[in-house]
Amino acid sequence: MPNLEGKRTLEGKKKDITSLFAETGITSDPVSIIETEGMYPYKDNLEENWAFFTAVGMKRLKQIFDKEGYKVKDLGIVGIGSGVEGISVVYIFKDTLKKLIVTDIDSEILNGTVVNIGSSAKKFGIEVVPLVGSFCEPIEKSGSIVDLVHANVPNLPSSGTEDLSMGAEKGTFLPVQLYEKYNPSEKYLSYAMGSQFAYLQSARKILRSGGTVITELGGRMPLNLIPELFNECDFDFQEVYVGFKEQTEALIDFEGYHKIEKQYGVSFEFYLFEESKKVLTEMGYTNGTSTLSGDEMKKILEPYKVSAGKALELYKQGIAGGHTVHLFRGVKR
Repeated sequence: MPNLEGKRTLEGKKKDITSLFAETGITSDPVSIIETEGMYPYKDNLEENWAFFTAVGMKRLKQIFDKEGYKVKDLGIVGIGSGVEGISVVYIFKDTLKKLIVTDIDSEILNGTVVNIGSSAKKFGIEVVPLVGSFCEPIEKSGSIVDLVHANVPNLPSSGTEDLSMGAEKGTFLPVQLYEKYNPSEKYLSYAMGSQFAYLQSARKILRSGGTVITELGGRMPLNLIPELFNECDFDFQEVYVGFKEQTEALIDFEGYHKIEKQYGVSFEFYLFEESKKVLTEMGYTNGTSTLSGDEMKKILEPYKVSAGKALELYKQGIAGGHTVHLFRGVKR
């Protein structure tokens, strides 16, 4: 358990994140975080941040819950990082949320996360519970049950050479032993989805009946695999929204996915960034849309599709690559 009674002054970069809430239509007070070295870095360009898509997606999810009459009182976020996602859900679910459980594999990160989320949560009387561990395992060990759990888990297996104490690499790579014990099939391993399988399997154990699991995922793989994955893990599947973003941490991602392409003989799905953004803008799609399905967006972007290997070549020439972004929902059967 992180030391919550210890030092409350964080050393790091102060980042004002108020514009993220304004851009995504979430009413908030001025908000800033302290970003320590081990936290996944917050980008000045809002749409380069996964947290931007989390905010858009959670706001959309809240609308779905309101129609269903579903109230979120206990919420878990797996792999919380700097806490931006946590602050987002505090403001989005503030009317019903009582407890926010946040996990990370790094206790020092969690100490900082609690400080970053703390003032916003305190304002609405929301308890923040930090737990150390992988996937939903620490939530299960604590004996907690939640209405909603969210994660944006790293997909790429680590080789052992990465520095997983650094935010960018820790947000990209995952030690294989953490998901191998869940025995994902080669169908998922060949598309770097072993961690997704493990996360969904672990989520079943901590959700109430009818509860929701959310995975936020870069759509670099064939999308037909996703409903199969949710069904295999005993969840009813729903697509909440689709968006498009530039591949950040591009070199290590392109190299990592290309390594899997060579290992399994598959091809991942990246897209020329500038051309893709242009056509989506011309067609009037805002980023993070529920008017398109993921398959429909991929059909629009098909002329600009490249493999990870090709994306790596282009990156070295100064040409940016991007990928679709998805927020997928599973309802526990």
